[in-house]
Amino acid sequence: MRKRPVFVLARKELVMMINAPATYVIAVVFLLINGWLFVSPLFQMNQSTLDSFLRPLPLIFTFLIPALTMRAFSEEFKSGTIEVLATLPIEDVEIVLGKYLAALGLIGMLVACTLFYPLVLFFVGRPDPGQLIGAYVSIVCLAAFFAAIGLWASAFTRNQVVAFIVGFFVCFLFFLMDRVADFLPGVFSGFVRGLGIETHFDALARGVLDTRDLLYWASGTFFFLAACLTIVQSKKWR
Repeated sequence: MRKRPVFVLARKELVMMINAPATYVIAVVFLLINGWLFVSPLFQMNQSTLDSFLRPLPLIFTFLIPALTMRAFSEEFKSGTIEVLATLPIEDVEIVLGKYLAALGLIGMLVACTLFYPLVLFFVGRPDPGQLIGAYVSIVCLAAFFAAIGLWASAFTRNQVVAFIVGFFVCFLFFLMDRVADFLPGVFSGFVRGLGIETHFDALARGVLDTRDLLYWASGTFFFLAACLTIVQSKKWR
């Protein structure tokens, strides 16, 4: 049975990302920072909670995910291998989805390493299982959204550094919106706050499952993937 091209490409891209030296540097930094953020309250304040790990995670992801995705298309454009990829029997949408799934796979591996934290909480206290599930659902949704932004930014330019800067800037903009909303009047404040990630992230992290939050993550992810596909198609490889 012939494997679907999108999964073949996703596997190839994931292996390439795992074998990149920069990935190990980013992974070590990510795990060290989050390990310290999680462990500190346990010893300093004797608190068994994921809050110290979750609160700074959106800001950490604004750096982490664009750094992981910046090579996805920009390296293909720079090296010219995109022309080889274009000659294969694979559609543009499958190329975008393959690279996106590879990015999610790598991010998922990093997030999976933090599953040790809930186990520690069960050992030292009595955390709410529903809240823990909600916390990781919020992490997955945020990662999926930022990965779509990072992929779009990578398709935007041939330069990896520029791709990182553009991806970081857009992710950081969504991170800042909730804070900017505090300085805006009435209806504008609510609108801008609704576009920001913090309100939606915090709601899921508390274990509150709201379809409006899920719709926000799904629509935002779809928008940037569609924008990425538009850029890819505009290159007219075929």
